[in-house]
Amino acid sequence: MICDFIKKQTINDKLYYGRTPMVQIDLSFPAMTGHGASSVRFNLYNRQKAARSYNYARIKLYPQAVKQYQFSKSQGYPFNTYELVQNYDLTYCKKPILSLFFDLYEFTGGAHGNTVRTGNTWDLRRGTLITLNELFIRDYDYNKIILKTIEAEARRRQIAGKADYFENLSENLVKFYDEKNFFLTEEGIAIFYPLYTIAPYVTGIQVFIIPYVLFGSNMTIQL
Repeated sequence: MICDFIKKQTINDKLYYGRTPMVQIDLSFPAMTGHGASSVRFNLYNRQKAARSYNYARIKLYPQAVKQYQFSKSQGYPFNTYELVQNYDLTYCKKPILSLFFDLYEFTGGAHGNTVRTGNTWDLRRGTLITLNELFIRDYDYNKIILKTIEAEARRRQIAGKADYFENLSENLVKFYDEKNFFLTEEGIAIFYPLYTIAPYVTGIQVFIIPYVLFGSNMTIQL
């Protein structure tokens, strides 16, 4: 998606133990230009988010990697460098609303790493993050529409062989539904489920798009 007032920033580093790399760090995050105070808040938020990830790699992952390296060396096993990689994807960019998601991938050995997704939606007029409930008029039961649409789509994917879900799908869709796990797209609201919640790892992060039209006139923002 083209969003010409957003530029990519990166933090790249490699943490060593002696001459052996322990942790590879590659963090990408967005920076905004031309929106005054909103740009300041947006940029500070994302710099701090990246800094927390970097510190996590330095303070927590690095000692773990050194310990694993020493053990592997003593046993004659190969050591695989740990990784912490953050990418982001802009999904909606029509002023005054900006929406995106981050994927933070962590690899600490084993068959595969783990990816944690977070969604952010911004009101550029105020320079603040928008919560899901702020998109709807007061007392409107938007969750009923969302969950009904998600289950119908999940069943379609299951029947078509496009996704393999755990047993008790209906219960899991409700149990692991989290209003924080959303971002906006041109077509509708995207709700996502973290890895391992409703499906095996190989199925990936499951994303469901709920078209705006299903909410009728109950939205507070024209999208």
